[in-house]
Amino acid sequence: MPIPRCLDLPADHGFTMHGWNFSSKTIADAIDNHRMLNPAFELASNVCPWNCDFCFTENSTNLKEPKKRLQGELTKKRRLALIEEAANLGAKSINFTGAGEPTIDPCFWDMLKAMKSCGITPIIYTEASVKLTSAEFVDTLYETGATVVVKVNSLKNADYQNRILRGNNTASNSPHYDYTEKRNNAIELLIEAGFTKPTPTRLAFDTIICKENSAEIEEIHRYARSHNIFVLFVNYLPTGRTKNGHTTSIAWEEQHAIFKKLAKIDKNDYGIDHPAIYPYAGGVPCTIRGLGLFVKIDGRVYDCPSESICLGNLKETALEDIWNKAKDITQNFDGECVPRKMFFRNPL
Repeated sequence: MPIPRCLDLPADHGFTMHGWNFSSKTIADAIDNHRMLNPAFELASNVCPWNCDFCFTENSTNLKEPKKRLQGELTKKRRLALIEEAANLGAKSINFTGAGEPTIDPCFWDMLKAMKSCGITPIIYTEASVKLTSAEFVDTLYETGATVVVKVNSLKNADYQNRILRGNNTASNSPHYDYTEKRNNAIELLIEAGFTKPTPTRLAFDTIICKENSAEIEEIHRYARSHNIFVLFVNYLPTGRTKNGHTTSIAWEEQHAIFKKLAKIDKNDYGIDHPAIYPYAGGVPCTIRGLGLFVKIDGRVYDCPSESICLGNLKETALEDIWNKAKDITQNFDGECVPRKMFFRNPL
């Protein structure tokens, strides 16, 4: 099976991030030997200070109520064991998605310490405004070897950015709390701490392209390239609160037109010649589905964060046994995102 050629492009200009920097040879070997490389685990509770209406980790039946701790969440002991089990299966990185906000979980630092001891790169997906506005917190995070992925729906439109994170949860999140300002301050602290100095970078943005920010995507892309920041430019996932679509989603054709435009900018302005591969514009393809699994905080295990195929539950089955069920998916890895393509079948 052909491995995406963009895996072996230079890692500067934020073309990839540390923890996703697998060569085509590494991926080919992993496929041949059914070795896990890059899973995504909800290693934190479902608790979150925000209430995004596009939250893919929230139960699809809860469209409005705040994200709260769930019954039956994996214990700290089980989560720590999960990290070691993933390492034994070959994992080199873990996408620490939380179920809620990872950095506020009481076990956050314990999870990072466990990953470091196993030689695993933690990739932290965070809203950034609560904990990462502390220079001490950021400096400590840097020493763990983690890569940080910050939520960036917009860099400059505070009204839009603040509104969509607050969602319907106005009671617990004051309308006077300027998430955008605090988040941007956190980005500055991350840069100052050195997260963008290595190649590949250790700082990334998570940006959903939609009707409300499509005009800003080029600007976000150029900012990221000039600061050596990787960007996950994506559409909504067909799971969680966007399981049945979302009113702000753009059309498939428009999404690909943006991808092609960004690829042209990369070639002309940054000397990076790559295909506008789906689902990440201007970056390496997805390796979670096929080279990893997605573990929910309640123990359910899926093929990837899209939750397309349920493979088992850690409360009943060992991770290794569940991983072996995913072999057919691994063998068919091509870097593209089938679930995100499925979203466009029902974009509302």
